[in-house]
Amino acid sequence: MILYDIEWVFLFPVFFFLYFLKSINHDLGKSKKLFWLYMPFIFSVVINVIFNLEYAYSWKYKELVYDLIFDFQELGYYSFNFILVIWSYKILKEEKYRMHPNSRWLKKLCVWIFFLVTSWIIIDIIDMIFNIGYEIGISIICTVASVFVFWVVYYGIYTLKLTNDQKNIISDVNNGTLHVNLTEVHDNTQQEVPTNTGASFSEDNRYFLKLENLLQNDHIYRDPNLSQEIIAKLLNISSGYLSQIVNDITKKNFTVYINSYRVKEVKDMILNAEFDKYSLLAIGLEAGFKSKTTFYTSFKKETGLTPSQFRSKNKKVPIF
Repeated sequence: MILYDIEWVFLFPVFFFLYFLKSINHDLGKSKKLFWLYMPFIFSVVINVIFNLEYAYSWKYKELVYDLIFDFQELGYYSFNFILVIWSYKILKEEKYRMHPNSRWLKKLCVWIFFLVTSWIIIDIIDMIFNIGYEIGISIICTVASVFVFWVVYYGIYTLKLTNDQKNIISDVNNGTLHVNLTEVHDNTQQEVPTNTGASFSEDNRYFLKLENLLQNDHIYRDPNLSQEIIAKLLNISSGYLSQIVNDITKKNFTVYINSYRVKEVKDMILNAEFDKYSLLAIGLEAGFKSKTTFYTSFKKETGLTPSQFRSKNKKVPIF
């Protein structure tokens, strides 16, 4: 009976928050102060143990005390869930964690938990007003919670693998394993023939040379948040002037030009056997693409093939 009355829901937000801190490597994850997060659960255990001593002793005003405890705990776990979810979301808004690889997934998780707790509150309110029966309300909550848990497990494992792939790709790239002869690449890319179009700028333009150096040597295109304004600031020129240089010399707009470097790096990694163990999405994200849609669209526009088709077409078939 005691185990039945203990409000285990006080533990769920704590486990979520610990998972959250671990996922973004937050310093608070190592703090001993996190012990205080268990206090609502411990308090619930103590209160329920004391109250359930009714089996050994007869308490006067038992029903009144039970109602007060139930209402207090109900308000407590609603508030506790909301506090930790909102706290987590605010942390993700900080500059340090805004661009963390797990940021988008954790934001979705926060929204789902917020929705789940809100649904729980709404069902409780409906039950109080219309007396639909607590069992029906709990059944609805359990159904929603089950779907939520399955989604968290699936997406969590998928995201964890994606994040680990990205970390390993960074390691492989930094170790110099990314080297491939592109003369053997088979795709639908057409070689552009330079023509004299009367452009205002030439390839020996000093700002264009600086830009090429930043892209080829510093690999700034790997930053998914790279923008025309950021590069213009690095070159100490206006954004409009940079756009004009890129358009005149490459005959591409800024976004297409930057994505062409990302596509080239993806092709390099796909053609390198060291990267066969990684998913195409992880490779694309590590090359600087911000989303799967942008990655696949840009890659097909540049090569005429999807990443999967490119990998299949250029996969060497072993000869026995």
